[in-house]
Amino acid sequence: MKIIHLFKVFPVAVFLIVLYSCKNEVKEEIITNQISTEAVSQSQKGQAFIEDESSTPNVLQIAIKSPDHTTLVAAVQAANLENVLVNAGPLMVFAPTNAAFKALPAGTVEDLLKPENKEKLAAILKHHVTAGNYDKNFLKNLVKQMIQMLL
Repeated sequence: MKIIHLFKVFPVAVFLIVLYSCKNEVKEEIITNQISTEAVSQSQKGQAFIEDESSTPNVLQIAIKSPDHTTLVAAVQAANLENVLVNAGPLMVFAPTNAAFKALPAGTVEDLLKPENKEKLAAILKHHVTAGNYDKNFLKNLVKQMIQMLL
């Protein structure tokens, strides 16, 4: 009689163990998915990551589409400054091209892109942005005046 009872309990126990382990796998998968979604959403929050086809492109969107500014875009992303470039403007950006970055001493860009140099990179990039919208003639005259002051 005890053997028959054991044969009835054993399959139920195996079923419960399998059912419990499946629930844990699903919970672990859900938790993993939530963590990865939170990581993406934490790094991509703000105006810079809103996709809108009807608005005028902002400075960051223009730079991303430019083949001459890929290094600048990588630097902006490494410094987490995407949202700074899409804030209400107008903004004037003195955007260095890939050629300008190549003219720097060897290893400079690679060194600045390292996570430990994020603050230094951000400070450098922020010096390339100013509030306002200046035309070409205004800037030429400004440069001439500054040169005359230095002479």
